[in-house]
Amino acid sequence: MAVDDTNLFFNRDTKVYAVQYTGDQAANVWELPVLNGYSFSQSTNTSQVTVNEMASATGNSRRGQAAFNDSLAPAEWSFDMYARPTLATTVRAPEELLWHSMFAETNLYPLAGLAAGLPISAATVPTINAGILTLTFTTAAPTGGTYFKVGDTITTSGLTAATGAGGASGTFVVTASTSSTLSYAVPSSVSGIVSVAGGAKVVSTSYISTVNELDFTTASSNKTKLATFDLYFVLGAAKAGGTAHTYTVSDVTTIYKVENCCVNEATINFDIDGITTISFSGMGTKISEKTSFTFVGTASNPGGEPAGTVYTLFFNGVSSTTNMIRNRITALDIVGTNAGINAGAAKTYKLTLTGGSITISNNMTYLTPEALGVVNVPLGHVTGTRSVSGSFTCYADELLDGSIDLYSDLLGATTLITNKFALDFAIGGRRDNGTPTVQISMAQAHLDIPSINIDDLVGFEVNFTALPSTISGTNELTRIRYIDN
Repeated sequence: MAVDDTNLFFNRDTKVYAVQYTGDQAANVWELPVLNGYSFSQSTNTSQVTVNEMASATGNSRRGQAAFNDSLAPAEWSFDMYARPTLATTVRAPEELLWHSMFAETNLYPLAGLAAGLPISAATVPTINAGILTLTFTTAAPTGGTYFKVGDTITTSGLTAATGAGGASGTFVVTASTSSTLSYAVPSSVSGIVSVAGGAKVVSTSYISTVNELDFTTASSNKTKLATFDLYFVLGAAKAGGTAHTYTVSDVTTIYKVENCCVNEATINFDIDGITTISFSGMGTKISEKTSFTFVGTASNPGGEPAGTVYTLFFNGVSSTTNMIRNRITALDIVGTNAGINAGAAKTYKLTLTGGSITISNNMTYLTPEALGVVNVPLGHVTGTRSVSGSFTCYADELLDGSIDLYSDLLGATTLITNKFALDFAIGGRRDNGTPTVQISMAQAHLDIPSINIDDLVGFEVNFTALPSTISGTNELTRIRYIDN
């Protein structure tokens, strides 16, 4: 074989896929359109043993050393993606699995039909007759959509009870019968939430997709472990073609799998002249080389996984460019309610941003056995302190309730141990502006005193940390909301 550029792999030719196994010989596959600068690697933890002794009778001293591989360090991966809200029946995004896995322990089931956490209204399917909403929970596995297993618990709240068990606010447990129904009177406006506990095939409360928006929340994130998935890096995929997402190792293609991945950190960057970008990073247990990645319709087998598994591919918004977000029209609302500022009454500040970033971290660590005589492999992750922090920049502006007023108020609030400001970022502009946007809301953020940046125009940089309402709370982020206008 001649040695030429066909034996080399260009960064730009790589495609990345995420696979999450959902049990019952089923899995979901997402194509992740990553940007330049992706990485994945794994190293070993080694021990060295040295000899430290005095001279022997012959005047010699042993000075050698031995080295041993103790364990594999957790695999590390990172890549950047554009935030891309995409309306596909409901609002979706290529990066939806990553956000969901950052905040939830359960797997993501985007095809759940009437998903847990969706508001119930008169327009909600599956069945509404004469103002009565009927929810059917079946224990038989259908060809698609939501199904429930015996023992799953359906929780309802805020609904007007008509017939069926559970009442307006209560629970209903699926029995051994083939199907069970609950009926509720539906008011003209949105009223109530249906949520599901147990092993049901539904979207968790950290992921709510409707025709208007896609929401991610931290409500279910107080867990010791979170959802995992496998990442496939197909080097040379673009050069090999593979329009049907089918790749086999060859002169132009090499496939690596990072197993049991978790999302440790995500940073949303919105500099003034760029496109909204999210930097995801995390860890996995092991990197291995695969012989193929095959996806054809729903009968596929990525990387030689269990035979008979049915895979569903999601690539919403991957090929579109109209779903990207322009940072220049980003807006920020700041409302502070603090003793010693504005006599303790709510005060709204009007700031025009020049850039910023928000970082969300799970501060995960990996557990690895320490058995002797083997190279130990990481078992899995455990979560640490959840942190939400960031910064934003703006010009020094004498506008009433502008950046200079915010600076003065923070300087003068010497009696405040922890200040409280509600932050609402509208990245890409406010709702109904005709362009895709991402809204990130924090009900309680602590602001540091801004630092002054001396440049052609004097500006401020403000660092902040979002806090829960209580130390055991999960509401640092009210929501991350994707909107496709």
